Amino acid sequence: MIQLIASDMDGTLLPPYTSQVSDRAKDLIDRLIHNGILFCPASGRQYANLKMLFDPLGDRIPYICENGAAVILRGEVIAQAPMEQAAAEELLADINGQDGYELQVNVVRTCYLTPKTESYLRLMRDQVRNHVTVVNDIFSITQEPILKISVYCEEGITEDYLRWIQGKYGQIFQVLQSSAKFIDATAKGINKGWGMEKLADHLAIPTEDIVAIGDHNNDREILELVGHPVVMKSGLPSLQKLAEQTIDTVEDYLAALLTQVEAGEI
Repeated sequence: MIQLIASDMDGTLLPPYTSQVSDRAKDLIDRLIHNGILFCPASGRQYANLKMLFDPLGDRIPYICENGAAVILRGEVIAQAPMEQAAAEELLADINGQDGYELQVNVVRTCYLTPKTESYLRLMRDQVRNHVTVVNDIFSITQEPILKISVYCEEGITEDYLRWIQGKYGQIFQVLQSSAKFIDATAKGINKGWGMEKLADHLAIPTEDIVAIGDHNNDREILELVGHPVVMKSGLPSLQKLAEQTIDTVEDYLAALLTQVEAGEI
């Protein structure tokens, strides 16, 4: 029996960097809820951004945010995992000093930027539509618990850069490439699977009754955890090997599932 569906956002429910969940998707989610199946975004995005994207569903749905580092239910944080502070500051100094690379520091209620280019600020504020706080000195905010640090490169993350950052920080943090242009770092061992374990335990839902849908490396742990892993046909081939099913679009998958549920077939 399926009790909960968790979906990645960028590259899965949403094309990359788009800022609108379709009315059709929200209607399908609303109908699933009425039929006793919860829907949960499981994303590297922040809570404020996700809640805005799913308006008017709001806090009727739970959120796994920041690649699992924050889990929010009915507006309350039920689990969070801050990064180790001194190492986080070292990572920030590294990124800040590298030409061509931008950073983003996420806490529960906002993300902090010290944008080097206007285009990066517009991307995060106007296109991704994050709740953004611009600061002159990124180190002025490190007294707040940091949930995620993201690295952005407009030209795309290279294999050499990914190997370098994972080699230097991979023993301290969970460091994953989340899309062609982003690398995300969270506390060691923290990922969407960790967030789902906390949510499932809180809701008393067995993981075998959960669907997870994803497309990239930051979805691996949640796909391995749940009873029904679903991967986009456009997703990484290595993830497709984990899949119970591969799909073209999340909306069509939800619609087909809802038809079965409303017919009493599952």
